[in-house]
Amino acid sequence: MDDRYKRLNRVTGEPFCAGYQDEDGRIFLRYLSKQGNDGYYLEEWKKDIKSFIEKAEELNINYDLNQRLNQ
Repeated sequence: MDDRYKRLNRVTGEPFCAGYQDEDGRIFLRYLSKQGNDGYYLEEWKKDIKSFIEKAEELNINYDLNQRLNQ
């Protein structure tokens, strides 16, 4: 995937990484290969840790749950 089309994390200035938790408690899972009307890849976020872990394991996605909004 081309990083130019990944929305950047406002805190780090880098693309989101699996396991990042935002201010609303959502956990970032992955960028999807489909692009939205704004030109950026669509994103998949999970509402809770249980559903995040289940989907990450199903898709074999490596993640770091130590990422938080203020880190």
